[in-house]
Amino acid sequence: MTRDHRFHLDREGHSVTVRTGTAREPTEVLVDGKVVAARHRRGHRERVIELTAELPGDPPRPVTVRVDWRTGAGSGPVCVMEAKGTCTVIPRASPGPSAPRPAVRVLARHPLRWLRRHLPRHPPPPHRTARRLR
Repeated sequence: MTRDHRFHLDREGHSVTVRTGTAREPTEVLVDGKVVAARHRRGHRERVIELTAELPGDPPRPVTVRVDWRTGAGSGPVCVMEAKGTCTVIPRASPGPSAPRPAVRVLARHPLRWLRRHLPRHPPPPHRTARRLR
């Protein structure tokens, strides 16, 4: 099971996406693909994160997004959006491509070549105290 969760809802002609990450990554609210609110969790004991954002328009419409990690929530967090006095549960989005992973360095095909490349070419000069002991 992944540690990041995505929620998506189309609201009033706008795409609202909520991404939650691990403890090191912020929880983000995206409207039409742009980050409009983000916040890190304050420790592992914080169970509810509340973010405020605005849906574009004239005038902008404020929304509040709550992400709830309490134990009663089941297998993962529950995301609720409150706008104009109504609460809407944002459904989970199907897992899409996650963030690009860092490239993994692969050893050379020939281990001896790799070893020769990483070992010093000449042995270091002997230490002065080693000469005196001889």
